Amino acid sequence: MTQPSSVPCAHCGLPAPPPPAGAPEDAPSFCCVGCHSVYLALHESGLDSFYQLRDTWSSDPQPAQAPEAAAELAPLLDSEAFLNEHARAHDDGSLSAKLHLEGVHCAGCVWLIERLPELIDGVLSARLDLTRGLLSLRWDPAQVRLSQVGQALARFGYRAHPLRADQREVRNQGLGRLLTRVGISWAVAMNVMIFAIAEYAGLSALSDVGLHTTMRWLSLGLSVVAMFVGGSIFFRRAWASLRAAFAQKLSSGLTHLSIDVPIALGIGVGWIHSVYNTVWGQGDVWFDSLTVLIAALLSARYLQLRGNARAADAAERLYALLPRSARLLRRADEPTSQLRERAEAVLATSLRPGDLIEVRTGDVVAADGVVTLGRSEVLRALLTGESRPEKIAPGQVIEAGVTNLGALLHVEVRATAEETRVGKLLRWIEDHKSQRAPIVQLADRLGGIFVLAVLGAALLTAIVWAFVEPSRAIPNAVALLVISCPCALGMATPLAMSVGAGRAARRGVHIKNDDVIEALDHLTDLIFDKTGTLTVGQPTIAAIEGDEEALHLASALESHSSHPLARALVAAAPPQAGFAPLPTREVEEHTGRGITGRVGEHRVAVGRPDWQLPEDHRWRARTSEFAARGLTPLVVMVDEEPRLLLGLGDRLRPGAAELVARLGQRGVRVHLISGDHPELVARVGDELGIEPSRIRGGASPEDKVALIEALRNDCPEATVAMIGDGVNDAAALQAAHVGVAVYGGSEASLQAADIFLMRQGLTPVDDLLDGANTIMRTVRRNLIGSGIYNVFGVSLAALGLVSPLVAALLMPISSLAVVASSLSQRSFEPRAPKSETTAPSAASHPSPSSHAPSPRARESAA
Repeated sequence: MTQPSSVPCAHCGLPAPPPPAGAPEDAPSFCCVGCHSVYLALHESGLDSFYQLRDTWSSDPQPAQAPEAAAELAPLLDSEAFLNEHARAHDDGSLSAKLHLEGVHCAGCVWLIERLPELIDGVLSARLDLTRGLLSLRWDPAQVRLSQVGQALARFGYRAHPLRADQREVRNQGLGRLLTRVGISWAVAMNVMIFAIAEYAGLSALSDVGLHTTMRWLSLGLSVVAMFVGGSIFFRRAWASLRAAFAQKLSSGLTHLSIDVPIALGIGVGWIHSVYNTVWGQGDVWFDSLTVLIAALLSARYLQLRGNARAADAAERLYALLPRSARLLRRADEPTSQLRERAEAVLATSLRPGDLIEVRTGDVVAADGVVTLGRSEVLRALLTGESRPEKIAPGQVIEAGVTNLGALLHVEVRATAEETRVGKLLRWIEDHKSQRAPIVQLADRLGGIFVLAVLGAALLTAIVWAFVEPSRAIPNAVALLVISCPCALGMATPLAMSVGAGRAARRGVHIKNDDVIEALDHLTDLIFDKTGTLTVGQPTIAAIEGDEEALHLASALESHSSHPLARALVAAAPPQAGFAPLPTREVEEHTGRGITGRVGEHRVAVGRPDWQLPEDHRWRARTSEFAARGLTPLVVMVDEEPRLLLGLGDRLRPGAAELVARLGQRGVRVHLISGDHPELVARVGDELGIEPSRIRGGASPEDKVALIEALRNDCPEATVAMIGDGVNDAAALQAAHVGVAVYGGSEASLQAADIFLMRQGLTPVDDLLDGANTIMRTVRRNLIGSGIYNVFGVSLAALGLVSPLVAALLMPISSLAVVASSLSQRSFEPRAPKSETTAPSAASHPSPSSHAPSPRARESAA
């Protein structure tokens, strides 16, 4: 009989090699060492029922982690830092903490983990939230250490991580409480509707007074629950709004009433009227309408808050997905030669600049740093949204949140926690997210006026009907209060903005505040910086004249700068292996001009020729020749003497010319401004099809700001955006209506910008403009829809054509409609990949090499 090529793994069910020849027929097979170890641990512990539950409610099969790997982090669970941050003490001396478990995937996992109190003395309770992999644990520290619990979990293939505390947990708790209110309110509403059906079917005091009265009193009792559980939210907010209004000047305060005021008034008046009729056994009651209205409004509010939470989570997930731990090789204050034989698991929060950490295959980097050992491929999808691996080598910067796909890396930590690039980005967003778009501010003002108008219309309706038909005065006024809905003004307008910003964040486009979204929808002028924005930002040395020894001095100095030209010089003359880098001090960057400092015993300056060269120097003519060939000229001064003239070339980004053409079709005027040589900038602008009058080279940071201010002053209705990446762009980014910092830019540009693009290339610029247009279309659709609904609804209610029951049904339906409109917007959807090619350009040059080419080779490359 032919033996099968594979059999199911006895633990996880994935394909595994068959048992060896001669083994018993029922001998188990395993796909990996991890599954084998966990299988043995379960049987030794008498927990064979795990497999029965797994087979009944299993998700997709997953191999178990090897216990050795899963137990790596267990020791740090006993650290003082972890217990102080994550554990909570109770009166009986026990401790509780929440841990994130890696490897849980089915009901069998829940059953197994919640057996911990039976397996380990000292564990008092264990509860697992399967969907989030969240373990709530309580233990007696006098009987068992938390690390022992972690090691026991590791035996079963579960890896315990510290749970990062963030704002999402607080939001989720608030949403959970609101969802509970929604459930109770709907349960009450459905029961009241059952009682109301009898009255709609013909039950009255004349046909059966006892049953009719009982139904009304039961409805009253249930409505009290709905009023306290659900209605209390609207009453509290309405009271807060009224107090705030009367605390101000009456005229201005009343125009800022919230939309909860007419809702609370309609519910309150309708309920009191119904109670009165129930007690006196007369007239109509609307307990069914009011309970349904409360439940439906809470549902709409829950969807709104959930949409806002998802939008906020899109940015915060960057920080939440960073690893909680790291593998430490050496502390910063330890000798460089003193490496641990085995990496020590430590909390990521304990890392400090200068520490050396180990990053294994599949690990996520816990801190910003520089690779000191190893060559590998990394995935920056968490930061940029791009799924293409990138190569990384010693000397290159690696950010927290990057996944190592290849060989083992050693990384020297440069920044941790909130000082990492991800941390700064989140702080950047947090500091400015309170700014609101003008259309949202307008909606807030109109919403207050609308509420005041509704209250006036309800009062007028009650007065008129009191003369026409007194019995219908209160029902018609209540119907008007209930049916009015300024949702697009008070709720769906900011929701559309926040949902759009959340979708943008998932695409690597981070928006500080809402007002720039509206500005982009009216964009008239877009100013590009050249280097690193329209060009790749990876220049290479293509021409060189003078003393090449000065290149090593310039490289040592430029290693302290993040400018793309600086990186090109560092790559061309890296420190020689086995030799310490040249000592550098007194480094000073001169924004828009260059950099100076002392390297060894020499005073060195690298920068623009017009900043350093005398007017009559022979290299002045050569700089113009370099610029005409599409090269950026740089001069290296050593001890105040010109020693080296460099020509650096960069290539245009794929699709740059097409983007400029598309912007022109949108009616956007494109400008190009750069600190590079005017002839070089003019050449690049000509290749891109930009009008010569909108091209300017040799511009200082002050010149860039002056251009933006001139555009704003000459045409007050113009909306100006600036896209840049360098320190010299920071002031211009702030001066523009919208400042956009591109991927890889300086921290100064990040702080100054309104929008940060975390994906490389120019596609995010297209995504940004298209996304802003889509968001604003959604906002306008919400406003128009709400306006039409309210005009017709209020008119019909005032004329007595809408009953309170119909109003209670229409109002939440309209509310849900505009919320659904905001949540279903199609902004920032992924684009279909396009094959873009770059037109041949005189500014195109080979990629950087690790050594500076010979003069002849450089001249030929040019």
